[in-house]
Amino acid sequence: MLLPKFSAQFFVWIGIVASTSLFLSSCTISMSREEQIKNILTAPSLETSLSAANEEEDIFAQKGWPGEKWWEIYGSEEINRLIEKALQNNPTIQAVKARIDYAKNNAIIARSNLFPIIYFNASDQWQYLSENGLYRALNPKIALSNQQIDFSLSFSYEFDFWGKYRNQYLAALGREKAAQAETAQAELITAAALAQSYFALKTNLVRKRLYEELYEVRKNYSALQTSLQEHSLDSILPPLLSEEAVYEAKQWVLGIEEEIAVGLHVVNILAGNGPDEPLEIEGPLPSLPEKLAIPDNISSELLSRRPDLTAQIWRVDALARDVGSARAEFWPDINVLGILGFQSGSWSKLFEWASKTIGATPGLSLPVFTAGAIGANADAKLALYDEAVYQYNELILKSFQEVADLLAIGRSVYKQKGEQDKIVRRASARYDLTVLRQQNGLDDDLTVYRFLEEMIQKQLDDVELLYGQYLVSVRLIKALGGGYIHK
Repeated sequence: MLLPKFSAQFFVWIGIVASTSLFLSSCTISMSREEQIKNILTAPSLETSLSAANEEEDIFAQKGWPGEKWWEIYGSEEINRLIEKALQNNPTIQAVKARIDYAKNNAIIARSNLFPIIYFNASDQWQYLSENGLYRALNPKIALSNQQIDFSLSFSYEFDFWGKYRNQYLAALGREKAAQAETAQAELITAAALAQSYFALKTNLVRKRLYEELYEVRKNYSALQTSLQEHSLDSILPPLLSEEAVYEAKQWVLGIEEEIAVGLHVVNILAGNGPDEPLEIEGPLPSLPEKLAIPDNISSELLSRRPDLTAQIWRVDALARDVGSARAEFWPDINVLGILGFQSGSWSKLFEWASKTIGATPGLSLPVFTAGAIGANADAKLALYDEAVYQYNELILKSFQEVADLLAIGRSVYKQKGEQDKIVRRASARYDLTVLRQQNGLDDDLTVYRFLEEMIQKQLDDVELLYGQYLVSVRLIKALGGGYIHK
């Protein structure tokens, strides 16, 4: 069996390619570390805000970072069920998850450029030559009827000396990581929005009960005023004013009923249900954590605890890889094409050794003049990188501001709620005392109704602050990343 003969030039090319591969294997073109980090902000300090929070030991407690299922701290089976369902069925989350598959497959496509591409080719060509044609005139011994059968493997490979394709692959991996972090951010946003909407719905049910009580109080008060006027014991003005107050209270009842109906729709949609799906919302209010939990290492770990920051970090990294890939275009492409197979004029001789065909075509392509296209492309990629860096810086500042703001808001809301509890207790005591005086003939029914209305108004203010506590609790958990850990 004879081996195929190759020209000396072919072996020279192979030797050049092999030696060049060894010499240039570490010559990847990419952004330097200094170039990448020169405009990136460091994490701001929250020392002042944390110090102020730590002084309020009855409001804040150092209990570490939020857990992965942070909503379980409220002790509500209903909200647990709703959020778990939302994480499975919410369309927004499902759409973001689809981006992971898209990014993952793009990474596979980018990785394929690092390997040889091999194709199998098969053809069976039959041709009847013109007896008077040029080809037959130059080759009179060739039969008029011809068949050409071709079975071959063709391959191509571009040597990635400058890291163009490696950078493209790493950029695709970075975008996949960013998509995973974006999914975690979408889940956090959805869970937080659902928790806030659920707490708004539950507190609105309490407000509705109080507004209905207030409506009844004003109706009774107006009836007494009308009775006094009818018995000529008072002028027409007080009944008119009391009737106006009744209509106003009825408006409040209608308004809160509207809020509850819309709130039910919002909760259902966030959970991935239809708007009219029945909900079990008549139970007691979910328990509120006695203290707001804050970790003691926010400044050093927040960057890795927030999925939105992590996603932006991976976007920046991917764009840095894009810059390296674009700069590699300045350097020559070295590639090789090859073919290996069988060719024959008949099927009976196709797989004989004499029917073999082998070929190789080394090549080199060096950009000489591109009218500035390569440099402009590299500068454009660098501009996109700089834009992503500045977006990351803005996100860092806003993230730390959000935490600092919520520490201040939490301190204020919890203190206001404490004072409001005292106000409600005083109003309740004043009402009880008035009832006792009325029973002993020292006060009239109008006075009792006035103090009852005042107490209800104080209770309404208390419910507003209670919702504020729920809200700041959820928002602080969200600002701290909601249990996310960058891996």
